[in-house]
Amino acid sequence: MSAAENDITLRPVTLADREMIFRWRNDPFIVAHGSWHRAIEREEHEKWFAETVRDEHRRMFVIQHESEPIGQIRFDRKQSECVISVYLMPPHTGRGWGTRAIRIGCEMIFQVWDVDRLIACVRLDNPVGRAAFLKAGFQESDAEQLCPPEHYSMVLRRLREGRNPEAPSAQGL
Repeated sequence: MSAAENDITLRPVTLADREMIFRWRNDPFIVAHGSWHRAIEREEHEKWFAETVRDEHRRMFVIQHESEPIGQIRFDRKQSECVISVYLMPPHTGRGWGTRAIRIGCEMIFQVWDVDRLIACVRLDNPVGRAAFLKAGFQESDAEQLCPPEHYSMVLRRLREGRNPEAPSAQGL
């Protein structure tokens, strides 16, 4: 692991992050790689963001490198499972930081929510995203029904007898 990977942290989003997340979400790179393939309107974002900050079944974090915001990671709980969504802004990709953020975020969620598995829906035309989830310990699964067509369904399962070895603790990374 490089020294730079040790500098990846996650912090919960706050209402003060609303404008930054809106700009990021509508960045052409994110639109091109996202599931919706469209920019969103400000009103739609403001409503969604306010709900996200309040929703007890959703956790969203800003990914930081050396205290600089570089992306976001979100977890949406659906009973005993949870869908994960993540992106880094273009200048920060290709350095392993996304994989690191996925590992840290998954470990955090397994500690605070009693969910059996985390599910990532990755577009078929996003090999970099697929690789990041595989490196973070996710496995492809055809059995998941939460992902839309044209997406890989990837799963990280919680081991009930102790800690999940596929999701190392934040201290051990």
